[in-house]
Amino acid sequence: MAGTSDWRSLVHSSEALLVLGSLHATPQDRKLERSKVRSVQVISDGEVYPASSFNSWGERGVISLARHAKQPWIMYVATENKVLKVDLLKQNVVDLGIPNLLDVHELTMVGDTLWIANTQRDEIVAFDVVRERVAKRVSLSVYDSAPKAISHMYEDDDEGPQLAVDEREVLDEFHCNQVFQGFDGELYVLVHYAQGNLQLIRRAARRLTKRQVRPGGVINLTTSRVIPLGLKGPHTLRKVRGDYWVCDSARSKINVYDPNWVLKETISSRGWVRGADISEQLDLYYIGVSQFRRRYLILNPTVQQIPTMVRAISVETKASMGELLLSNVEQVTNVYVVPMEIALAMLELQEDHAIHGRTF
Repeated sequence: MAGTSDWRSLVHSSEALLVLGSLHATPQDRKLERSKVRSVQVISDGEVYPASSFNSWGERGVISLARHAKQPWIMYVATENKVLKVDLLKQNVVDLGIPNLLDVHELTMVGDTLWIANTQRDEIVAFDVVRERVAKRVSLSVYDSAPKAISHMYEDDDEGPQLAVDEREVLDEFHCNQVFQGFDGELYVLVHYAQGNLQLIRRAARRLTKRQVRPGGVINLTTSRVIPLGLKGPHTLRKVRGDYWVCDSARSKINVYDPNWVLKETISSRGWVRGADISEQLDLYYIGVSQFRRRYLILNPTVQQIPTMVRAISVETKASMGELLLSNVEQVTNVYVVPMEIALAMLELQEDHAIHGRTF
């Protein structure tokens, strides 16, 4: 397996790898100061370069981005509560002013529509990039088949019966992560809870622990079909060689499904996996791997903590070809393969002249 020094051969000379990262979402999980975060990093020629203009974006950092196939120099970039339009040729940034965004996850471009996973609002937002306005907002509550309340006394496994509590709150029912277009041309959404759920909060010894009790999967937005896949904390679905590759984050695996959602195989990711993309040039699949947050170890108590990194995996053999350790981020939020000229333009974006319109 290639080490850090061999990454010159693991990214094609015509491409670059963008790695997005941030602080952890929950303050009690954080160790890094916000000023130290390097939220957009470019991997090229075996080196890691921070795109400094993005350093201060968002309360936690940059979460995801998307580009229009017909306008490659226009980039849409999401923080946790804003979506910004970046014109790399004109060197300016516009806050699109989309209201009521909270804990945004993946951005996906389908035709002229930018689909936004507005995770903590339990909705997806369709933004028309031509008219530059919200086309529609779809609440996932219409797909809910789960009971609205669950409550019973239980004991804290770690601290013993003296800390038994009966306090639970609804945070979100689906925890949508990504809208994507399936091989059948229909729209789907990847969710933590395929049939809706309550995220259950347990307060014990001043700790917050989220328990997920229903499996993740996908929902066909076109037909309303719900497809539970038994996933735990899933993120980042990509289409690879006629299959769906899905990050089964809490299990430290990538699941490979055929177009009919039949599981074909699993690939180890070694840690909490989120963010992925493929290089068609090298037939490599890049994934972002982060340490498990302390609260999430309950989902996978046998996991071995590893440093935050990017891994390159052979699409053909599924073997790991190399690992590159990352600094100045607590978690990887996304990974993208882009043309080299796009990466260079991001590195050259001037912070002093980038902001146009509303500040963010």
